Amino acid sequence: MSSSFITVEKRHFESLLQSLQYQLSSVQKLKESLLNGGLSQETLDILIYGSPPLSDSRGSSKTCAGGFLERKKPPSSRRPNVSNDHRRWESYDDDDNDDDEEGVLLASQDSDRDDYDDSSRNSGSSIASTPQRTILLRGLPDRVTHRDVVEALKGGALLHIHLRTRERMASISFVEEANAQEFIQHAKSHGVYIAGKRVEISWNDRQFYLPPFVRAKINNGASRNLVLYNVHPNVTEWLIRKDLDHIHNLIVITIKFKNGNAYISTNSVHNALFARSCMMSRLTYKGMRIAFYPDECAEPLTKVANGLKKESQVPSKKSVSVLNRFQLLSLDGAEEDETDHDHGQAGLDSYHQNTALKVQH
Repeated sequence: MSSSFITVEKRHFESLLQSLQYQLSSVQKLKESLLNGGLSQETLDILIYGSPPLSDSRGSSKTCAGGFLERKKPPSSRRPNVSNDHRRWESYDDDDNDDDEEGVLLASQDSDRDDYDDSSRNSGSSIASTPQRTILLRGLPDRVTHRDVVEALKGGALLHIHLRTRERMASISFVEEANAQEFIQHAKSHGVYIAGKRVEISWNDRQFYLPPFVRAKINNGASRNLVLYNVHPNVTEWLIRKDLDHIHNLIVITIKFKNGNAYISTNSVHNALFARSCMMSRLTYKGMRIAFYPDECAEPLTKVANGLKKESQVPSKKSVSVLNRFQLLSLDGAEEDETDHDHGQAGLDSYHQNTALKVQH
C-alpha cells in the first residue's frame, strides 16, 4: 500500500522554499515592470495564461497587443493561434505577408473573431460601427521610405503606418477620426505629394482598431515617438536599432540626438509602447528616463497647404527670373554714384536748353 507522504531532508526542503520564493519574487518584479512600462493587465494575462479569462468583456478581449485592423470582409480560414502571434514579436520583415502585417495583432482567438462578426451583423454594417481613421495612399514613388511618408503627412497624430513598398501603397491610421476626415477633404482640394510625386488617396477598406488601453495611454501623453533623456555616451543609433530590431512590425524611422537626449520616431503607437517596455528592462538604459514626445504630424494642415502643391510653384519661378532681369538693369544704374547722376542730369538739361534755342532761331 503506497503512502501519500514523502520524507525530505530539512535542508533540501528549505532550499526548495528559497528557490520558490526567488522565482515568485522575480515573476512579480517582471510583472510590475511590464505594467509600469505600458503593458495592460489583459495583455499580461494573455502572456501568462495563453488565453483571456472567460469573464473578460468583448472589448477587453481585443486589447492584448495594442491594435489591429478590423476586417470588413469575412475572415479567412487561416487563423493564427496565440502562441504564433507572440512569436511574431521576435522577428521582423516589413514586406512579409500583408495579411499578417495588417492583420490581427491580438484578439486572434476564434471566439473573439466570432463575437466581432456577430456585433457587425447586429449593427447592420461594420462601416457604421467602426470609426473611420485609416486612409490608403496609392501610387507612391519607387523606393519610398517611411520617412518620406511621415514628412508629407500633417494635420493629426498618427496611430499606425504600414508601408507596402512593392505595391507602392501605404495605410495610414490617425489617432483621431476627425483628423482623418479633415486630411481627406484637404487632399481633395490640394492633393498629396510624397517625395515630389502626387499620390492617390482614399479610405482604406480595413479600419485600424484603437483598443481602450492604448487610447488611455495616448490620453496620458503616449505617441509613436520615444525620447531617452540623459543618454549615456555609449548609447549610439546603431545600438538602439539593434536592441529594437527583434520587435515584430516595429519600424524605427529616425533616431536623432540633441542636447544629450535621443529622439526615436517609430511607425506606430502600440509598437512604441512595446519598445519602451523592452528598453526599460535592459541594463543598457538603466538610469535613463524613457518617455514620449509629440508627433510632428500633428502640425496643422494650413502650414503645409502651399507645400503640398509643388506644381503651382513652377510659374512663380519664371516670374521671379523675369523680375531678376530688370533688377540687373536697375542694379547697373544704381552703381553710379550720386555725383555722376547729378552731372548726367545737368548735361541732359543743357541739351534740352540748346535744342530749344535752335528751334527759336
